[in-house]
Amino acid sequence: MTRPDIRFFLPGPTYVLPEVREAMVADVVGHRSPGFKSLYQSMAPRLQSVFRTSGDVFIATGSATLVMESAIVSTVESRVLNLVCGAFSERWHQICLSLGRQADRVEVPWGRAMDPDLLREALRRQRYEAVTLVHNETSTGVINPLESIAKVVREESEALLLVDTVSSMAGASIEMEAWGLDVVLASVQKAMAAPPGLTVFSFSDRAAEQAGRLEHRGFYTDLLRYREKHRAGGTITTPAVSVCYALDRQLNNILEEGMEARWRRHADLQDQTARWADSRGLQWASEEGCRSPTISCLRAPEGWVGPQIVEGLAGLGFTIGGGYGKWKPETLRIGHMGEVRREDLEGLLTALDGLLEGNER
Repeated sequence: MTRPDIRFFLPGPTYVLPEVREAMVADVVGHRSPGFKSLYQSMAPRLQSVFRTSGDVFIATGSATLVMESAIVSTVESRVLNLVCGAFSERWHQICLSLGRQADRVEVPWGRAMDPDLLREALRRQRYEAVTLVHNETSTGVINPLESIAKVVREESEALLLVDTVSSMAGASIEMEAWGLDVVLASVQKAMAAPPGLTVFSFSDRAAEQAGRLEHRGFYTDLLRYREKHRAGGTITTPAVSVCYALDRQLNNILEEGMEARWRRHADLQDQTARWADSRGLQWASEEGCRSPTISCLRAPEGWVGPQIVEGLAGLGFTIGGGYGKWKPETLRIGHMGEVRREDLEGLLTALDGLLEGNER
């Protein structure tokens, strides 16, 4: 099959390959049927390879926010520390408050990565049941030093580390088992490049033990219920069966490329974007040294606002993301993740050159 040119560069959802889309048209089967059970069980070792864990990896029907909430409901009875550096790490904090938990926060300005030393100080002042982190902050294009943060949590506390890897899973290095991460979650429509509708997640034995001490974990939000159903060969309730077909196909693509090769490709795409942006004198919204390999967040050039550029590119047949939250008017976000290749990105950057130069004239 000839590979199509990609012109879709949102920070999520991302472009879905034709053969992955086509997988969804297969006949729907019962989610307790032998056929679906076989499909579900076949995905388990491939998801473990993506997560870099020997532990169970589960599939939930819903967005990542569902599993974020589930992680708090299931593992935190009273006090949690939220590491905040953008809109989606702020979401962890808002979830905790909405559930009535005592939620403290360590915060750095948008565009900066979380400082492990600030975390260390907070853990020395107060005991927490869990620490939350967004690995790759989609709103700002910042990737946080996950391995270093995990090391500090282990050195300074008994807290669990709950990690949103929504826009980094399959696009940046993540070693769940080696780094001692306790809950790792990712929706499948970003760097994994499957259609929206599912979230994949895993949790450690420590997280399971802590969940077992909590009496009220809800029903659809109960991590231990997911584990029970998974080990029986299925899902907690009826899943999005057709999206499971697509995920099954896309997992083959991911592992055929290889995790290390996929991480390198995403890093190369960020480098390609950086060289282009620097050649035009564009300003980065994220600080040097913590720029995401999957999303580039740039300040709009002088004389432009982000929505103008998004609209102008749409007229040329390209889709990028505008700014998010309080950065909506002043930034633009290029999602170079999933199945994007160098030649795809070159096409977008050439179109951007034409758009910006046309305005300069």
